[in-house]
Amino acid sequence: MGIFDFLKNIGKKEVAQNKEEKPIIHSMPTIKPDDEIYDCYDEVFKVMIADISGISSNEAKEIQALIKRSDGGFLNMSGYHSIVWEKYFKGREWKWNEYEEWNTIFQKKGKFPVSFPIRKEFSPATSEDALSQLKVVELKTLCKEHSIEIPTKSKKADLVELLKSVKGITNSALVSDKIEEINNKFNYGLYSLLMRTINFRGKNLYDQRRAERLGVKKYKILYVIEEDKELVDMALKMKPNALHPLFPSDMSQRQVVIDFDDM
Repeated sequence: MGIFDFLKNIGKKEVAQNKEEKPIIHSMPTIKPDDEIYDCYDEVFKVMIADISGISSNEAKEIQALIKRSDGGFLNMSGYHSIVWEKYFKGREWKWNEYEEWNTIFQKKGKFPVSFPIRKEFSPATSEDALSQLKVVELKTLCKEHSIEIPTKSKKADLVELLKSVKGITNSALVSDKIEEINNKFNYGLYSLLMRTINFRGKNLYDQRRAERLGVKKYKILYVIEEDKELVDMALKMKPNALHPLFPSDMSQRQVVIDFDDM
C-alpha cells in the first residue's frame, strides 16, 4: 500500500467516525415561576378590579379567568391585553376610581407626575382628523374606492384635501375605525396603565413577602424619575406600606438594603 492509499483510508475512517458522532444538544432548563407570584397577582387583581366602576363582579371574574387561561398567565400581558380591552373596556363607560382620586390630589397640589395621564376636554374626532392620521397607502385606497383621480406627485396633505369633502366618507371602514381609535385613545392608554399597575403591584407584593420571610427589615426608595420625588414622598406619607407603583404612572421602587452588621 502506497502512502497516498494509506492517507485515503485514514480520511475515510475519519469521515465515517464523524457521521456516527452526533452532537450532544443540551436544552436550556425551563424556569417555572413560583406559584406564589400568581397568588399575589390574584390578590391585587381582586382589590383593584373592584375599584373599577362599570365592570360587574361577574365580568371581573371572567377577566381573571381569561388572564389565568392565557399562556404564561398575568406575566405575559400580550396574551390577554387586547382581548380584555376589546371585550370589557372598549366603547363603554368605566372609571378607575383610584386614578380619579389621585388626579384630584395632584390638581389641588398644582403638580402632576411626569408620566401621569391628564384627561383633556373631550372633543369627538372628525373625518378630517381621521384622514390626517391615515397612512398614504390607505388614503390612496380611499381615493380608488371613491373613483377620485390622484394627481401626479400628490403629497399626503393633497390626498386629505381631496377626500375630506367626499360625501359619506365617514362611512368608510378605514375612516370610521380611525375615528373610534382617536376617540378611545385616552381610555385605551388609561386601561393599559391599569393593567400594568395591577401587574407591577402583584410582583411587588410577591417580592415584599419573600423578603420578609428572609428576614429583611430595611428598605430604601429608589427614585427612578427625580422630578416625581416630592410626590412619591407625599404618597408614602399618606400610606407608608403601599405597594409600588404608589400611584398610576409611578416608577419608584422599594429596594432591599442588606445590612451586613446584622448578619
